Amino acid sequence: MVGVINHVPNPTVGQAVGLAQAAEGAGAAWIGVADAFWWRDVWMLLAAVASATERIEIGPAMTNPYLRHRFHAASALATLQEMAPGRVFCGITAGGSEVTAAARISRRDSAARVAELSAFLREVAAGEPLDAASGRRLDIALDPVPILMAGRGDQMLRTAGAMADRVLLWAIPASDLERSVSVVGAGATHRQQPPELIWAPLVRQHDAPAASIQHVAVYAALNTVAEVRQHWGLDAEGVEAVRAQLVRGDVAAADALVPPAAIEDLVFEDLDPAPIAAVARRLGVSSLAVPGFDPATVAGHIAWAASVEAQLA
Repeated sequence: MVGVINHVPNPTVGQAVGLAQAAEGAGAAWIGVADAFWWRDVWMLLAAVASATERIEIGPAMTNPYLRHRFHAASALATLQEMAPGRVFCGITAGGSEVTAAARISRRDSAARVAELSAFLREVAAGEPLDAASGRRLDIALDPVPILMAGRGDQMLRTAGAMADRVLLWAIPASDLERSVSVVGAGATHRQQPPELIWAPLVRQHDAPAASIQHVAVYAALNTVAEVRQHWGLDAEGVEAVRAQLVRGDVAAADALVPPAAIEDLVFEDLDPAPIAAVARRLGVSSLAVPGFDPATVAGHIAWAASVEAQLA
């Protein structure tokens, strides 16, 4: 049940479709496309992907509750369902640093906002109106969709445990994995059925672009909990300096500000499936996801993840 996260920067329609078709052909269960306001629109890309695929599950990975009104999110999901019946999910998270810096929107209430959007989508899918006071409803059916959440801060992880159907552990430092899973578990204590845990370890595959791996690691370092960052030697002032460079789009300058200890903690260098599978079993992970950089290489990455999953039983 390997998933794929589209990591092609600002993908064109052709690139989004090509990666999804390659992932589907290689047996991936799902593919997510990033929702970034400075890139091509995620819902338009997903519509093209829906028309060009037959089996693979598709959805945003991740949209946020700040930049799109929840009515539009419900309408977009319902429309995508018409194009890809039975194979749509919705990834929800707080949004990146650009939301705060470029869009001038505070994300301090991100956990509450993510929970609110998740609950709203489920209510509409259950037949509730968009707005209780007016009684206004969608004029298109919205079926229940699996909710996928991701995050690194405790509030987001706890909310994911409480609300999500699936929790994506994406590029979390090795030193913080077990604690992060325990926070998800704490959020899920009231539930009869805990969320599915999906792990996306950042692995330095030999054919993955080094710059892309570094870029993902830098973003992950920026959003890691303060205690771990401090252990790396990345203090609050350093975080703000990295964030400022990323918002400007100067990835190289941001890379140079991240301590080597952070990269060592975030990136797995050993491709042997056995130790990865041992960690996954200890965490209670049920499936893996991989970044998709290129249609030509994604099949190999999916096969590697499948070899890890084969050792989880």
